[in-house]
Amino acid sequence: MVVKAQRIYAEEWNPSEQQINRIFPIENLKLEIGQNPGMKVFRDDVIRINYPSQYNISVQARAHNLSLVQLLQEYYTTYRDSPELASLLGIQIPQIMWVDTLGYEEKIISLHISKLNKQEVFINDIVLVKNEDFDLLSDALMDTILTNLRAFAKEQGAKYLSGYAANHSTLNLLKSKGFKEDKRERMGNDYLYRIATISGEQLPYYDELI
Repeated sequence: MVVKAQRIYAEEWNPSEQQINRIFPIENLKLEIGQNPGMKVFRDDVIRINYPSQYNISVQARAHNLSLVQLLQEYYTTYRDSPELASLLGIQIPQIMWVDTLGYEEKIISLHISKLNKQEVFINDIVLVKNEDFDLLSDALMDTILTNLRAFAKEQGAKYLSGYAANHSTLNLLKSKGFKEDKRERMGNDYLYRIATISGEQLPYYDELI
């Protein structure tokens, strides 16, 4: 028997254009990378349709936090890269993505976040480097961007900022910027963290916003 979502789990936020544009200090970025990154902003369905794999990272995280085990088992493997996954799981969470328009093969400045639940903003993806060799931005500039992101999350009513690090080196970098390993039992991330340490991928992290 096919399992279907019994209800819709939805979140909302209403950031202003000023709040959205305040995340990245463009003049500082121009000085560091030698050109204007030309940041573009995408939201919600545009991300879901064009970047479904990335969009679904926070969808899967919310479903896991809600213990929607049967729905995940039914749909996640087949639809993890599909725009349809969110509706199949009954998850509606707003998302914003900032990306550079420098034209490189891969983005060097990008940020993708979601309103995971009423208390938490989730980082789907973050890239803060200054060239195609993926040399990191300066500590000062990274700190400024992360401070702006924390302020944005608090303005949206969040008490936590969280995400999954791609690997141990990324996790260590984030820990140096004030984040912690996310082993919170109530979120189910204690289990996820144990699994992630074995695979070395998708390691949960978070910061409590004060």
